[in-house]
Amino acid sequence: MHIQIRFLSFALVAAIGFALLPEDAHSDVTVRYDLTARRYLGGVSELKRSKYFNIHTHPSYGVLERKDLQFLKEHGVGFGRAFNGPFWFFPGEKSLKTPFPTDKQAAILSRAVTDLYETQVTYPYRNRRLIITDHPYETFHMDMDIKAAAQWTVSFFRHFYNDESRPLFYEPMNEPFVHAKNFGDDDEAIRLKMSELFREIGKAFDASGMDVSILGFASAWPSVELKDFWHWDTRLKMFMDVAGEYMDGISIHLYDGTNVTGQDNRRSGANADAILDLVETYGYIKWGKVKPLAITEFGDIPKGYPEGYTPEKSSQEHRAFNHLLFGLFERQDRLLTSIPFITSKSPWYYEECGRIEPYLADLWRPDPDRVIDGKVQGYLFTKKLPFYQLWKGVSGDRTVGISDNPDIQIQSFVKGPIAFVCLNNLDDFDQRVALKDVGRPGLLKSAWIRRLSVAPREVVEYSDEPLVEEVKTITLKPYETVVLTYLYEQPIKVAREVAVTTHYCKTYLQPIETGKTIRFAFESVPENAERATVRVSIGRKPDQTKQPELKVNGKRVEVPANWPGYDQANRKDFFGAIPVPVPADALSSATEVEITFPDDGGHVSSVLLLTESPR
Repeated sequence: MHIQIRFLSFALVAAIGFALLPEDAHSDVTVRYDLTARRYLGGVSELKRSKYFNIHTHPSYGVLERKDLQFLKEHGVGFGRAFNGPFWFFPGEKSLKTPFPTDKQAAILSRAVTDLYETQVTYPYRNRRLIITDHPYETFHMDMDIKAAAQWTVSFFRHFYNDESRPLFYEPMNEPFVHAKNFGDDDEAIRLKMSELFREIGKAFDASGMDVSILGFASAWPSVELKDFWHWDTRLKMFMDVAGEYMDGISIHLYDGTNVTGQDNRRSGANADAILDLVETYGYIKWGKVKPLAITEFGDIPKGYPEGYTPEKSSQEHRAFNHLLFGLFERQDRLLTSIPFITSKSPWYYEECGRIEPYLADLWRPDPDRVIDGKVQGYLFTKKLPFYQLWKGVSGDRTVGISDNPDIQIQSFVKGPIAFVCLNNLDDFDQRVALKDVGRPGLLKSAWIRRLSVAPREVVEYSDEPLVEEVKTITLKPYETVVLTYLYEQPIKVAREVAVTTHYCKTYLQPIETGKTIRFAFESVPENAERATVRVSIGRKPDQTKQPELKVNGKRVEVPANWPGYDQANRKDFFGAIPVPVPADALSSATEVEITFPDDGGHVSSVLLLTESPR
């Protein structure tokens, strides 16, 4: 019915002509895409929605109703993460007086819990793609027996779930290092013991035979560049050195704005890429392979708003959701999961704040007209809703898309006769974009456009409108995200296939010295590559150059003065990944990248080589 209505709209508008989006030869940005060119990341082309479109809740949470769960199902939204793990049931501090339950005791204790779950109307909506975690104050104590604690976690997962309901992921603590101060004065010793607890849990699960992936450490403040990468050495690197071998995924939280502590900044774009590239590169150096990532929270932390719900306040995270999402789309082959920090309903918050108001991240809020005698009898959607509306139904195989401006991002997908062309503006000003379809997808039957934009401190603007032809030119508002949907008369035929490969090297975190050349060597580079990019991550003071001399196999390549996201001028240090287009004919099977700066200070944290070659 939805599509049929749009067919009528298409025919009606076509009859009167189309002048809404005229061709503009003076567009600032050109995006070329080919819907007939299938694109593969790590051997997989299909967009795995379950890795991206989730909600930070689980189906057994008390106030979710069947209609809420049906909404999530219709919008293709999975369950992401829940705070009800083994230490919620039996806190770590309690173990100082009473030993952790044995495996036999866990089997007995679990019955009452599982019996309750299995009788709930929400039980049929459960699936295994869920992360279970606990708060540090529930989990950790400096005097706890971490090996006994690890065995308890295994018993909990073995007995408190069955093979159909057992979560695929376990993240033992949420954002532990920023809470280290709550456990004593020696932060370094506390972080070390926390990491050792993760290690023991990972070991115990490896021995258990259960297919549960252990994630850690839910880094809340990955400002790795601080104090010449001292922060990296004492947090993420230390954790990977101590516990990383037994982790199935390295988990990180990415937020625009300040999460728990640190600078107020935007991570989306170059900064997020630089953080994740560093983690991937170090894993490659340490283990000979890239350890998968789990972005167990991502979003924004709006500040400067009054207490209580307002549409403006509820709208602000959309910019970060979409900007970070576009970056994560390019890591599907080494991404276990990602979760926008959108929660469901939070009755715990009503008690905490002393009034019936939604938690900032909630998708549903109490209907003020249906609060009777202090009890909520009905709910309304918050302004988080448009995120799921924008991405509803977007699926299919990746296709090739190229933007000549890193602040204008493109992702495109094809499923049978339907194509989705998704655009994102990282900039804080209008961008005029010319769209060039270089393939031959066929005869268009119907088209429509979804748009989502949020100006700072204003209410989200969301629209879903019909079109009469493929868009040739469009002006994207500041921070705007657009999904163009095209329905063709016939399934779109694949004319060619392209494999995207990310190449790593064994050199990383090199100090920058005036005139000193830093070399990065890559092996097994495809010599038939059609396109290549060197991504250089730099951490240094904002006033220092970001445009070094760069050579690929001796051939000089210009480093752009633009990168995805903002200029980071408000930060103590610039830290960002700068994509440098490289002529494909400069590559060889053994490729060397040489980088030379004209000034002292900072580090090149990582260099990656990305190639696209015929498959």
